[in-house]
Amino acid sequence: MRQLMLLGPLLLCTVIACTDPVAPELTGQWGGPDATVVLAPSGGTVQYACGSGTIDAGWQLESNGRWRATGQYFAGGGPVPVQGRPPNPATYLGTLSGDVLTFSVTVPKLGAVLGPFTVRRDKPGTSEICL
Repeated sequence: MRQLMLLGPLLLCTVIACTDPVAPELTGQWGGPDATVVLAPSGGTVQYACGSGTIDAGWQLESNGRWRATGQYFAGGGPVPVQGRPPNPATYLGTLSGDVLTFSVTVPKLGAVLGPFTVRRDKPGTSEICL
């Protein structure tokens, strides 16, 4: 019995140490006037007034609130080409402060940095469509 009493706290500490307490804080829906972000451990999506994007699995949220992810950016506006919009590799960089995520998107192929965008946890996002 004494061994079980000693083993219980050890198992609890092992379970806590093996979980990532930071990453889940960023999962869910985020919205603001210029963007909508939906994040899960498996990746996510971003919607802008004139474009959209995907976020790869493996995004990282550091303990200091810095966020980094890779993914794709799809330019919007104008007629949609028959073959669809081409993906452009993108890097998402931002910071999380409480329920506010501020981020920018770097799209090297286009020579563009989009943002910064500010979104809030569980808030509606952009509903504008670029023509």
